[in-house]
Amino acid sequence: MKKWATGLLVVVWMAVIFAFSNQIAEESAQSSQTVAYQIASWQNEVFQLQKGEEELVAQADSMQFSIRKCAHMSEYAVLAVLFFLHLSCYPLARKWTVLLSWVFTVCYAITDEGHQLLVSGRSGEFRDVCIDGLGGLLGLAAALAALHLIARRRFRRAAAPK
Repeated sequence: MKKWATGLLVVVWMAVIFAFSNQIAEESAQSSQTVAYQIASWQNEVFQLQKGEEELVAQADSMQFSIRKCAHMSEYAVLAVLFFLHLSCYPLARKWTVLLSWVFTVCYAITDEGHQLLVSGRSGEFRDVCIDGLGGLLGLAAALAALHLIARRRFRRAAAPK
């Protein structure tokens, strides 16, 4: 059952990434512009910066590239962790589970960038594959760190005097 559930999560998340990549350039830019503007507005409110509308729009424009690349990294961090969870259902050594999870993540990033070549106004970028791969590595590092902390806590509880 766990294999099916984790496999389904992988497929669903791949579909989510595909849907984002299938947005035409204007739609994708509008989505990231909206997020950037909300962040700029929130920052303006919290720090009482008294920025006007033009300044907020300019700040949002300058933040858009970073937001897009962080979104790429986040999408692929989640995908790598989901691959890791799925592959952990099989009798593989941990190092192979991690390596295969990352390789599958990068392979999907490559196919995703290829797909974007077919979408109006979009382009496939090697740089984005590298960013996606880095996101996958960071996601796997976070998952491994979490597993290490959980194992350490269990060991301490088992070793504690009763």
